[in-house]
Amino acid sequence: MPLIDRSLFVALLLCCALAGIAADPAHADPGPGPSWGAIASRDAGGYGYSFNHPSRAAAELAARAQCDRAAGRSGTCAIRAYFDRSCGALATGNYGEWGTAIASTAAAAGKAAAVQCDSHLPTQPCKVVVSICSPR
Repeated sequence: MPLIDRSLFVALLLCCALAGIAADPAHADPGPGPSWGAIASRDAGGYGYSFNHPSRAAAELAARAQCDRAAGRSGTCAIRAYFDRSCGALATGNYGEWGTAIASTAAAAGKAAAVQCDSHLPTQPCKVVVSICSPR
C-alpha cells in the first residue's frame, strides 16, 4: 500500500475541513441583523426617537435620553412605541392626547398614529410630530 506524502495529506485534510465549514448552515451568512427603533414622549409635550440600534433596549434607552434632554430633566419620558426593521410614528393633540403606530412605511405609520390620536377626541386634529424608520 503506497504511503501518501505528509504535505499532501495535510492539504487534503485542510480542504475537507474547509468544505465542511462552507456546507455547514451554522456558518452561513445570517443576513441583516435586527435594526431597532423607538419613540419616547412625555405627557407635557416633547419627544425623542432612535433608529438602527442592535437591540430593543438600546433603542429605548437612546429615545428616552433624547426625550429627557428635550424636556430638560431625566425620568419624565416614557416609551410609546418600539419597532424592528419597520417604521414608527407619534402624533399629538393640543391637550396632551397622543397616538402611536407601527407600519412598513413612515407615511403609513404617521397616518395610523394620527387616526389613533384623533380617536381621543382632541378639539383640533392631531399632528404627526415624528415618523421614523429603522433600516430593513
